[in-house]
Amino acid sequence: MLSNTALKTNGFTLLEVMIVVFIIGIITSLAVYSMSPIGPAREAKSEAQGLIAKLDYAQQQAIISHQPYGLVVHDSGYQFFIYQGQWLPAPGKAFSKKKLRSRLQLRHPKVNLDGTPSIVLMPSKEPSVYDLLFSLEGYQWHIRSQPPQAITLTAGSYE
Repeated sequence: MLSNTALKTNGFTLLEVMIVVFIIGIITSLAVYSMSPIGPAREAKSEAQGLIAKLDYAQQQAIISHQPYGLVVHDSGYQFFIYQGQWLPAPGKAFSKKKLRSRLQLRHPKVNLDGTPSIVLMPSKEPSVYDLLFSLEGYQWHIRSQPPQAITLTAGSYE
């Protein structure tokens, strides 16, 4: 018969190896995440993509509620409105006044000086033509709606 001491072998158990691999995976993912380029170009693009998503959501809400939604653009941000006999701030967190780090410029149509929305999203899905420019530290991103083409997001030139 073999004794207990003869059955013991040197090495690592499967559990120990799995724990080490898990820890290495976490450290690697943190290193990759920390090395990803975060800067003004990415921030401006993220803000532009957020506005595109909100414009799409506002269009859907206009169709569902049978009421036009509008967008008022300022240099430092934007706000959505709903038409209920007059333009009122749209309800909901998604439509609240948004302050941006990027400078936002409405290139077409021109900004209404009376504070009414320049971009109107109709319940009939009638397309709006507009051109918005996000600028941050020399990086630019354009949002363009030129029906019948889809909304586009393109990088501008570095100033």
